[in-house]
Amino acid sequence: MDGLGTELPQRTTIMWILLAAAVVFLVPTVRTVRRATGESGGTAAGFWGMAVVMLLVLVLLPAWIARSMHERHTYLSDEGVTVTSGDDVRQQIAFADLEEVKVRFGPRGGETFRNEQVFLVGRLASGDRGSVVVSRASVETLQPLLERLSAEVERRPELLTSDVERGFFEHAVKTSP
Repeated sequence: MDGLGTELPQRTTIMWILLAAAVVFLVPTVRTVRRATGESGGTAAGFWGMAVVMLLVLVLLPAWIARSMHERHTYLSDEGVTVTSGDDVRQQIAFADLEEVKVRFGPRGGETFRNEQVFLVGRLASGDRGSVVVSRASVETLQPLLERLSAEVERRPELLTSDVERGFFEHAVKTSP
């Protein structure tokens, strides 16, 4: 999208896993529908009920989550961070409106599912106080954001509210891919 800055590269690993799971679970769902068509009475009703639940939970829900992940884009500019879904701006925060920066690490997942998160807390473009979360679950790298935040933190050290927060932030800057 024009004017929002540079898009952080989207991470698609989880999206593809969810789509693969939906396709895999479509097979037993179709088999259950076949069984339902060959039965009658209460047995057929049970199979139809199971098929509907399987379709909703095992096929459509993962596909819907994957679609949502595919539509989510994060943009970084000199002025701030913008998160979009499709063509709609969902969240936007200016660096000038930041009140706090937090970094959190997911304890598991290895390199494939590594999940650092950067919380940008302050006054959103909508006027409300809130936070924008940029996570490695949705972007390939946080490094451009962390580099930009480093300059902001250097100018305004109060954005990191404690030594623990400063340690987390410095660790993320050094280790984030």
